[in-house]
Amino acid sequence: MDHNPHGDKLQRRAIQLGLKGEILRQFCKEWIISIQDITEFVHEQGHRLKNDFGNLEVIKEEVYLTNSSEVKSYLSLSK
Repeated sequence: MDHNPHGDKLQRRAIQLGLKGEILRQFCKEWIISIQDITEFVHEQGHRLKNDFGNLEVIKEEVYLTNSSEVKSYLSLSK
């Protein structure tokens, strides 16, 4: 299940992808170009979640749709 900004469960399913082997090595050693401390941003968003929800900054998500029956079967998708 996926969750909204308040932590409530949504009716859609979320998929987490895991990396391993060479792809994981590349991700860790080559693809990460910086690491930032976003503590202040997280505190600000927590304040907005409680007091200014309309200005909450969230990442843009996109729904991935597939016509592949093999992928749908593997992921247990009905649509």
